[in-house]
Amino acid sequence: MPLMATELHVPAAGRRGALLLRPWLAADMPALVAEMGREYPAAGLASRADALPGRTTLPGGAQRWTGPTGERDAVQWLAGQDRGWRDCDWLTFAVVETDADSGQVLAGHVAFENRLDGGRIGERETAEIHYWTAVAARGRGVAPAAVRAVTDWALDAFGASSLRQIMIVHDLDNPASCRVAEKSGYPFRELSPARPPLWFTDGHIHMRLAG
Repeated sequence: MPLMATELHVPAAGRRGALLLRPWLAADMPALVAEMGREYPAAGLASRADALPGRTTLPGGAQRWTGPTGERDAVQWLAGQDRGWRDCDWLTFAVVETDADSGQVLAGHVAFENRLDGGRIGERETAEIHYWTAVAARGRGVAPAAVRAVTDWALDAFGASSLRQIMIVHDLDNPASCRVAEKSGYPFRELSPARPPLWFTDGHIHMRLAG
């Protein structure tokens, strides 16, 4: 199945509705721009200058992804996501939750890429997952469920080639991401010391091994 057609379905559980994970669409952009207007940490998601126009500069000069902040940014941002799927080097999923009252609502984002060195996914041994959860969707297990779904899909889709391990990396001051990683089946592996200019803060590395 072409990567552009990839959709992942997660059944409802507890207080969380059913989830649909799929490539971002133009129809999602108003909700995404609105979400970017709210104050929240973009948990675990590093900036990617060629695909993500909305960034926030952190102390020391590091940049963290924040997403499109307006209609013009959204057009550029969506084009970057489409290009990532086409080139198979930056695969992003909109996480949509089915809500009994509101229908389908934006609940988060999961992205998958090679670790640091770029290139087509499946041609490197180590990949990385990034994620964030919409403010209204937090505390109900959306992020762990979405990360598990993308992990299982990626290991099935790319594990037969050279993919050997998938990482989650987060700042030391982000305990929420630490909990998500553990709940998603990514045990803590080691500390990740700051490495300017690639990243400017110490962090945790969580690792899931193929097979």
